[in-house]
Amino acid sequence: MKKLFTAFAVAAVLAAGLYAEDVTGGMDAVTGAAQTIGETVGVSETLQGVWFDSKYNCNWQFQVNTGSDAFCVLKDADTGATIYTFTRDKVKNFKGEMESNKFVLSWECPEKNRIYKFLKGFDSTKDIQLDIYHNVYQERHSATIKYVSADARVE
Repeated sequence: MKKLFTAFAVAAVLAAGLYAEDVTGGMDAVTGAAQTIGETVGVSETLQGVWFDSKYNCNWQFQVNTGSDAFCVLKDADTGATIYTFTRDKVKNFKGEMESNKFVLSWECPEKNRIYKFLKGFDSTKDIQLDIYHNVYQERHSATIKYVSADARVE
């Protein structure tokens, strides 16, 4: 009886996954981005803040539900100088989705010839797995970036 119950429970979980809603909300016909970055379910709670990338000595700052079109700003960790500002008009294929019990935020930036992917688990750690793929040079930068602060006012 326990085996039968377990089999039904597993089947129910798998079936629920098949009918899960798309978490990106409506899509922008021009950029392919979510209608607003804030429409991506869980971004404000999951990826709002500042994370430090030690390899390049920079901070990734995410903020949603802001008056600005910017949703992510890359800044020099020492000087605070802005290296690059990601906005809706600079990205395509913006996605926010669940993948293997992790929240995944990804987009392509044609201007930089890169694909960006951020993976955040729902465990107790606040760190994020970062994966950047450079289209032209076929290079990949993967790192765990460390959580710095919840205050990430994107300008």
